[in-house]
Amino acid sequence: MAGSPGRAEGTALPPAHQSNPFFDLGLDLRVLLSENPLFTPRRGQRSSLLGSPNILYPHQPSPLLMFKLGEYEESEAAEIADSLKEAGVKVDLKPSISASMESAIYLEGRESQLRERIGDFEVYDRYIEALKTVLSEEVEDEELVDRYLSLLNPSWNGRMEDIFEDVSKIAKKSRESTPSGIEEASAILTNLLGAAEALQFLDAALELNEIDVHGGAGGELGDDPLLRIPVDPDDCDPEDELTKSILAVRLEKTVEVRLDEMTTPLAKNVADEFAEEFAEEYYKICSIGMIVERVLAPPGDSNKIDLDEFRELLVFEEDMEGFVMTVDGTAVAEEMARTLKKEGVIKFKGDKIVWKG
Repeated sequence: MAGSPGRAEGTALPPAHQSNPFFDLGLDLRVLLSENPLFTPRRGQRSSLLGSPNILYPHQPSPLLMFKLGEYEESEAAEIADSLKEAGVKVDLKPSISASMESAIYLEGRESQLRERIGDFEVYDRYIEALKTVLSEEVEDEELVDRYLSLLNPSWNGRMEDIFEDVSKIAKKSRESTPSGIEEASAILTNLLGAAEALQFLDAALELNEIDVHGGAGGELGDDPLLRIPVDPDDCDPEDELTKSILAVRLEKTVEVRLDEMTTPLAKNVADEFAEEFAEEYYKICSIGMIVERVLAPPGDSNKIDLDEFRELLVFEEDMEGFVMTVDGTAVAEEMARTLKKEGVIKFKGDKIVWKG
């Protein structure tokens, strides 16, 4: 395969790049991109995370629609945006507040009451024993959680921050779509869920039994403490006086990453690391970039087609070496035509499309 534009001959590319049309663009398209001011990013300028979508291209009006890549946590959105901007893709970051809801059913009562209702109580015996040990040691409150978890699992000793930083690793490992990546993500998730369940038990036990551990005050759990244990809704009696239900609503800041679709062909310049770490995002950008490539010029000798013929251009397959990617853009044909019209590429009236020049 010929060397990719801007890369030395013989440079090995990861699978995500091999036989990718972005890395084998024809000369005519490269010339078209280089001569069009729309595809000339102002490298010296940077937009802030919450900045205007036109900072990179202040002379260009915003397109009618933008390509929504996805919603991300703030730091991850910034990482994605920085990588794409380095490649020349115009990025718009739109912060918002999102809400997620979770419901749970649990049993709340004395230890003796819960033992009668929960078949496998062994894991909770371990939690109770660890909590009693920590309270008897009068551990300082900032060390209590680490000590409690280390009694349950020595590998958790002093790793509280690391354990919850593993949340981001799960997403990255699962994106690898390899047996080792999926296996590692599964192991991290299992470890994380185990720690989370133990901490949930700890928090509820301290609250229900009114134990204040601040300043190493210590306290006693007692012989028959109040406990709260989550249960499967199918395994509990809704009429049981110990059955409690909760609906938790969590608000968090998310950032929507949107791209100017007309600049997505410049994703050919993206760093190899981005294509590997954000493979799903990379191929989504590939799909819209391929569409743009197909409609920048008329498909044949005639520069006139109707809207139905234009739709047909947006359905195709690409051999990505190792798999075939199918793209169906028929649902956005009219929006794509309007964008091309706004950018001066075509004339679009009724169902007739005419390429200019």
